[in-house]
Amino acid sequence: MDYDMKLKHRWLVLLMGTLLLSGTAHAGPRSVVGGKPISSGTAHNVGIGWPSVFYEWWHAGTPEWALAGEIVYGDWSGAFSDVTIGGAFEVPVRWHLSRSGSVDAALRLTPGVLFGEISRPKRFDDRFVCGLRGEFAIPVSIRLDQKVNLITGGTVPFSVLFVESQDPYVVIPILARIGVEIEASKAVTPWLLFEFGPTIAAGDVGSDVDFGFRVWLGTTLW
Repeated sequence: MDYDMKLKHRWLVLLMGTLLLSGTAHAGPRSVVGGKPISSGTAHNVGIGWPSVFYEWWHAGTPEWALAGEIVYGDWSGAFSDVTIGGAFEVPVRWHLSRSGSVDAALRLTPGVLFGEISRPKRFDDRFVCGLRGEFAIPVSIRLDQKVNLITGGTVPFSVLFVESQDPYVVIPILARIGVEIEASKAVTPWLLFEFGPTIAAGDVGSDVDFGFRVWLGTTLW
């Protein structure tokens, strides 16, 4: 009887260990683009696309936070802000909200400032521009495989633009997010992200609505 109990105990321990390892193996890659937390340490995130090339240095914690810089050469807000060339500095902050099965959701706030030149449509000249941003996003990661996350959610990169010799105006994009990230190794996670949706501009001259989008290809280094 004692031998049978010991044997059952060993099998129970083995089964629990297998389940724990299985759960860890299928946890999916860590993410700074989606909603899954970093857990510990730091991460370097770099992307290239439209409207910018950017770099983020992320730090784990509650909340997670980063120092970020961009070289901007397009619509910083997705539309209505066609920057010829500029530089931006941002401080993204991210809180993990919930985990349900294979889905992680977070809240991300990204205050930032831009300085550069902006192209004025139909006037064929560039003017100095200063932009202020308060981006609000709900990034979501959906685990598809132990090495693959689907990225979704939404973002509102609310911006106020101050253009030389022109009244300031507000740009309010409402963008859906879709993308994917793949764990190439424990230290490298390539990703692709596309954001698109209606964008509203408002100022003294009135308001307008256009289609806005941003797209990046990048890599997270752990």
